Amino acid sequence: MGSLTRATGRRTGLFSSVSPGNREPCDVISEAAPVLAMEVSQRNGGVALRCLDGSVVVHRLTSTARGGDALMPAIEELMQKADVAPAQLTGIGVSIGPGGFTGLRIGIAAAKMLSWSLGIPLVAVPSALLAASADREAGTPMAVAVSGKGETCWLSLVEGEPGDRRLMSGDAGGQLVDSTGFRSMIQHAACLLADEHLPESMADHGLPTRTPDFDPSALLILTEKHLARGEVVDPLNLTPLYPRLPEAVLLWDARESG
Repeated sequence: MGSLTRATGRRTGLFSSVSPGNREPCDVISEAAPVLAMEVSQRNGGVALRCLDGSVVVHRLTSTARGGDALMPAIEELMQKADVAPAQLTGIGVSIGPGGFTGLRIGIAAAKMLSWSLGIPLVAVPSALLAASADREAGTPMAVAVSGKGETCWLSLVEGEPGDRRLMSGDAGGQLVDSTGFRSMIQHAACLLADEHLPESMADHGLPTRTPDFDPSALLILTEKHLARGEVVDPLNLTPLYPRLPEAVLLWDARESG
């Protein structure tokens, strides 16, 4: 189930008639610019909204309520509760993975649709950077391991103080590594963010380990910082970060070659 940090409202088709041609002008003047952030790349995420009065409201989505039937109702519910119209949004942020294939596909599609239909800028945030930014107590350099499967995981290195975390791994934000590559990359790390899916072959790393929190409110802050710097992407060019081919593709290829 999802949880709203404030009282909920009814879904009434908030986005049903929005398109680039019928976007209405804002009639509310405020110091705060409404921004929406969506995190559905992991089992537990949610959406966060900067309200007109500067406050933040968050709707958490759990592993059983983050799919296509939950995301858009959660967004509409959040915006109705905050009394923010679609035309008042000034930007959208979305986590791009690595993470679950279905969640990423849904989140990316929703972000593209909203950015294009509302004509507002779009920010793409690697999920490893989100996890590092949400943890304000961990020291750096920080290693972030996500999407562990079999004997590999996606590993990113992050530097910077709380409030100014930065990826050290280039544009891709990290790389798929086995246990040898993992040990090589974490040599100078101060701690590791990793969940229970870290491969067993990487378990004896000797670093202090913290569980990552993919907090949508942290994603909102990252989104606002990227927007302020003009670091946005064309919605047509937005793609998820997949560390490996989806299982369905592997099965199809195996069937075709066999």
